[in-house]
Amino acid sequence: MTYTFKGNLCGLICPECPEPLSNVKVRLYRSRKEQNVTALAVANAKDTFAILTDDEVKAKESSLLAEAMTDEFGNFVFELGEKQKYIGEAFEIDVYCGTVPHRKQSAIPPKPLQFTITIIQPEWNRTENGSLAVWQYCIPNRFWCAVRRRFDAWVICGRVTDCKTKSAIMGVNVSAFDSDWLQDDPLGTATTDSTGKFRIDYLSEDFKKTPFSPIVNFEWVGGPDVYFKITSPDSTPLLVEPSSKGRTPGRENISNCFCVELCLADAPPVVNPPTIPLFTNVGAYLVDPSDANFTPAGLTTAGNFAFTDTIPLIGILPDGQNPVALEYRFRIAQYDATGTTLGPVSDVDTNKISPTNIGKLEYWSWNSVLSSWEVKAADYWVNNPGASVSIPQNGSPPLPVDLNKNVGSDGWITVPRENSLTFGGVGRFIPNGNLAFLITNKFTDESFNLTLPAPGLKAGESVPATSKVEAHTFKIFFEARNATTLVLEPGSNSLNKIIFCNTHYTFERHPNWAGYVTSQRDVVSLDILELTGGAPGAGCGKLQNHIHALFTVYHPFVESARVYFEGNAPLPGALALTIVGGESASGGAGHDFDITTLQPCAYVLWLEATLNLTSGWGRISGASSWDHIAFCKS
Repeated sequence: MTYTFKGNLCGLICPECPEPLSNVKVRLYRSRKEQNVTALAVANAKDTFAILTDDEVKAKESSLLAEAMTDEFGNFVFELGEKQKYIGEAFEIDVYCGTVPHRKQSAIPPKPLQFTITIIQPEWNRTENGSLAVWQYCIPNRFWCAVRRRFDAWVICGRVTDCKTKSAIMGVNVSAFDSDWLQDDPLGTATTDSTGKFRIDYLSEDFKKTPFSPIVNFEWVGGPDVYFKITSPDSTPLLVEPSSKGRTPGRENISNCFCVELCLADAPPVVNPPTIPLFTNVGAYLVDPSDANFTPAGLTTAGNFAFTDTIPLIGILPDGQNPVALEYRFRIAQYDATGTTLGPVSDVDTNKISPTNIGKLEYWSWNSVLSSWEVKAADYWVNNPGASVSIPQNGSPPLPVDLNKNVGSDGWITVPRENSLTFGGVGRFIPNGNLAFLITNKFTDESFNLTLPAPGLKAGESVPATSKVEAHTFKIFFEARNATTLVLEPGSNSLNKIIFCNTHYTFERHPNWAGYVTSQRDVVSLDILELTGGAPGAGCGKLQNHIHALFTVYHPFVESARVYFEGNAPLPGALALTIVGGESASGGAGHDFDITTLQPCAYVLWLEATLNLTSGWGRISGASSWDHIAFCKS
């Protein structure tokens, strides 16, 4: 039985400021003789938490059950079972940190550490695929901040509000300083988000500087004495605390985890921030790992589909009213055969993008018949040279507008900025969610001719190993940037793994009954042993008591396959084929069907296979394929 243990870990800077334990190693240990497992399994994690010495970590190495990395959101998954000799018992949970999230880089890397959280007995729930348990834990701030201090990781979590309305203030810049006897040290600057929150990360060296640094660094007390300055996006001062504020209670000698509330008496007017471009979907499938529309291997969680043909990369673009000129692109890299090592990253250039309708241009058009203006719209494209519209005008020549953005150097695509939805204007761009239609055949496109060498593959035979394919796994990167400053936008993101499959096979169908050669995505070939023999008309012999079905099915992403009969009832039951490595082959002896009870008549034997392939919107049309052969029962 498989035991799936899913979890999520976070740590508290303070109750209002949690952070996910991203990119840390979770280690599970079997219980040891010296432990009272029953007592520890019911104990509160705050009573079992402990930072371990190197000797303590080494002493428990032999008890290691399994380990896994957390993702950027603190999620982790363990698949336990026969390989680990695990049968559902309690285990101890440790975390190994090479560093902590958001720690500012330093010249000397920090020393890793490991800490124990607790022992748990998972509450296993039976599922179709085994047993599942889910566990979430957020480390209390006194423990998590102790871990962060071991890494010399200092952080200020804060929030800026309007002093009168208490509403959050977004988009202001908050700078923190250490009030010092010799000089005031800047600790960092951050911009508030839509909830008014900000975060500043720094190191002890940032507040221990002196005019003689790095030779002489010191601070009179353990932590910095902080005060703040807040400015608007155009650098207008909004709050300027005096340096002496850092010497007041609550601000003096702060710890490495510090949370603060700041408010502005004269809050700036609310300004709607510009739209941030973002890659959100491949067709219907979300790329955000927290929504789990993709498996860790790169298939879809719904249906276990691989992707084929041209797929829609979908996301968010600003409309023509955006005040900033932006551009975006996709980049792609392939993993090795093991799916672990990422190869070189390449730009998705014009040859890899199909013409893509990214939105509409809405505009006012002059109707000369009615002598009035009317609203119209035209499709806006990427990589569709020549797309344009000619907008009729009142008393002047039509206004030509280009409705295409070419894929430029290094794959960059300019976001349209038409924003003149007025009489006589060029109209306004309205995005529809499409970013680019990616041609997956440009990255993997495999064809195999199984008719060569003659006589070629016959039904019942296994497909040669040289004609079988591996899963081609890729990572898709999305980048957006300011087209003037070339600074990347915060919405730049990626899809860690996605599998492309574009295979085509040429083979012969039912060669002993009007056989013919075909080319398609999968191999689906059927014959009847009793009708083979090589002589003309061999496929027309009458059968009596048994037939032996010869079949070959192959595709790396076969979901299911079956052999069944068509004709007068009662019929033998359908045979569901066992798929191993994408293949099911009967062998030369075939599968024996007893047809003694069939009435003397003509019948059809069918072979059907269904593939797990998508172009972004569920299973593709044409995902099922067939072969068939008729026979007569005497």
